[in-house]
Amino acid sequence: MFVSILFNACNYTKHLSSNEILLGKNTLNLHSQTPIKYKGEIESEVLSYAQPQPNTHLLDLSILPKIKLWKYNNNYKVYKNDSLHEKIVKHKVERPSLIDTFSIRKSEMNMKQYLINQGYFYAEVKSKINPTNNPKIQNVEYNVEVGKNYLIKKRVNDIKDEKIKSIVNYHSDKSFIKTGVPFTNFICGQERERIYKILRNNGYFDFKMDNISFVLDTTDKQALLNLSEDIFEQSLSFEQEQKDNRDIDITMIIDQTKDSTYNQTYQFDQIYVEIIDPFYKNKDLPITKSIFEDIHFTYKNLPINLSVISKNIFIEHGKFFNLDDIEASINRLNQLGVFQQVNVNYDKSAEDPGKLNVYITLSTTAKMDFTTATDVSSSGGDYFVGFGGSVIYKNKNIFKGANQMQIKASYTAEFRNDALQDGVKRFYLSGNNASATAEFTFPKFIVPFSTKIFNKKTIPYSVFTANYTLIERKQNYSITNATGSYGYIWRETKNKYWRLNPAFLTISKVPENKLSQAFKDKINNNNYLKNIFTDNTIFGENVSFEFKSNPENLLKNTTTVNVRFEEAGTILRGIDWAYNKITNYNIYPIAQYIKFETDARRYLRYTKSEWANRAMIGIGVPLGLSSTLPYIKSYSAGGSFSNRGFNPRSLGPGRNVDTSSKLSYIDHTGDMKLELNSEYRMNLLKLLSGFINIKGAIFADAGNIWLFNKTKDVPGGEFNINYFLNDLALSTGAGLRLDFSFIVFRLDLGFPIKKPTNVGSYGFNLSNLRFRDGVWNIAFGYPF
Repeated sequence: MFVSILFNACNYTKHLSSNEILLGKNTLNLHSQTPIKYKGEIESEVLSYAQPQPNTHLLDLSILPKIKLWKYNNNYKVYKNDSLHEKIVKHKVERPSLIDTFSIRKSEMNMKQYLINQGYFYAEVKSKINPTNNPKIQNVEYNVEVGKNYLIKKRVNDIKDEKIKSIVNYHSDKSFIKTGVPFTNFICGQERERIYKILRNNGYFDFKMDNISFVLDTTDKQALLNLSEDIFEQSLSFEQEQKDNRDIDITMIIDQTKDSTYNQTYQFDQIYVEIIDPFYKNKDLPITKSIFEDIHFTYKNLPINLSVISKNIFIEHGKFFNLDDIEASINRLNQLGVFQQVNVNYDKSAEDPGKLNVYITLSTTAKMDFTTATDVSSSGGDYFVGFGGSVIYKNKNIFKGANQMQIKASYTAEFRNDALQDGVKRFYLSGNNASATAEFTFPKFIVPFSTKIFNKKTIPYSVFTANYTLIERKQNYSITNATGSYGYIWRETKNKYWRLNPAFLTISKVPENKLSQAFKDKINNNNYLKNIFTDNTIFGENVSFEFKSNPENLLKNTTTVNVRFEEAGTILRGIDWAYNKITNYNIYPIAQYIKFETDARRYLRYTKSEWANRAMIGIGVPLGLSSTLPYIKSYSAGGSFSNRGFNPRSLGPGRNVDTSSKLSYIDHTGDMKLELNSEYRMNLLKLLSGFINIKGAIFADAGNIWLFNKTKDVPGGEFNINYFLNDLALSTGAGLRLDFSFIVFRLDLGFPIKKPTNVGSYGFNLSNLRFRDGVWNIAFGYPF
């Protein structure tokens, strides 16, 4: 059938009339006398303005047929007379993309305008229609000569209002228009937005973007470019321009437009808050009006204390209009988790010019949530298949204080299909994982001292957490962990997020009666494993910082950096010393270590693809009597979210080889970790009107784990700079993602091309690229 489709798909022109020519493809040749930074991105953007666009190929691969056009031709009589047919509208089929000389000329103009906006005022775009072997199919070739671009020499402000002029000059050090950098319209757009926000934050409520304009002059004042708010509504005039001149002066003009009150400052007057509770059953309650802390409240039912709302509103009577205060109020009220909608409107006071009344409407959300989730996973070597589920209960408004409580319980069963249990290959339960977590979040900074010294807009929330976890590996070992912590979370800016836990306590137990005899024999002869699989008392503190470059726009290129530091054992050692002096007893055992890790990610987003990169470094240093990190604090490598050419928790440490057989799937752990991941993701196919987006990916992963201290029980497991390249494990592969928008199902096939345990050739072995040597990874969500 597929062969038949390929054969028939070649005849794309069978329904074209004698004067119709099918567009085969658009190509672009971009030339410049000087090197262009980000040339590939500019080429992609320029070509995107080409109209018409050719019909799409299956999976966007030119070697595959134009399946949507084939479908159209296959049912031509239905689609020909119905241009609004559902399948045409939803792009399930495509009408023939025909050569259109008018659209081609318009494309030339749009390409040239785009280049002008990038500062290439002398760009030339010419198109050429090229024949193909098929007389009914032709290609369009665009030849672009970008010409020269300009460097900014000087910036001048022309501002009529002295007060506005003073404010702009005060903030001039943050200007996007800098001397010596290439001119683009984008820079002027950024500067316009920056000035707009500054003035709006200084009380200029009526100030608009239209009040800012730019005039561009060459140093000889022979070229002028007036920039409007719409970059495609621009005029360009030249008079005897000297082509060798690359300097340009920018004059920013701030003046009156249609609104004569652009330079009028406004102050907040009265603040009105209406609370709407659509979930309250008694609709016949009378309307209540009250004033609390100079805020006028109106409501029927009061689901949350007025003091909680007022503390999260930063708009104050008598203060100048300020966008930052308004945005902070909206963000903080949304963070409470009690309101599904927060709207802010304004009304100029008719009796008192320069005064602004503020109206805030708060619509509550459901108080409680109850959700369930199921999970199916596979990891190859560690277990054959796993089934799990979880239930989550959330109360968003305890005691009417926007205090949140979340309780989560989860369980996972892991099954193997091998002969490790008793010498006979069978399907059996190999492990259980169960956990229960309770978390309480309070929208206040709970500390034993005054919090007035902190900025109200970024004051931390207090978080208390309790967790119990069971990790059971049948016929091997069981580990239980009980953890309690308290800490604070806050958002410094929209890009920066902090979490500080001044104290956490974890009690880890490895019950001896749960250890199999084979496992006991193994750890009794291995001090490293004995230190890993032992009881531990962990008391310490940690802090983490996260930065996101574009948290509000997932379509832009994005950088994220997460840094975390943790220390444990020092304070508890001091307490233990005092306790011993008093009672002659000790708190034992105590885990002592410091731990630092950072995770940096960069996402480069294109029209139909994305390139994601990640670098992770983790370093744990055992201190005092501890020779390794505790099991729950150690690192592992391999698996669906790590190095995908290796089974979960099977890599390392270092170049160590575990020679045991029956216990070979014991988790491999380390004190240090390096991981490098790169993945190119591309759109392949959309199903069910775009409900399912099938994406492909090719990836490469590198990294390993190491021990901080050398031990004879794990030869080659320690970090040694002389063996660093040898110790790196490399894998590559490809995968599919089924993106349902709310969840992503992922299937990856990874191949190990370099193993630290291989002797010779630095561990490289390309024979592992055979299909049977691949490691399947099934997971939900992207790997990073």
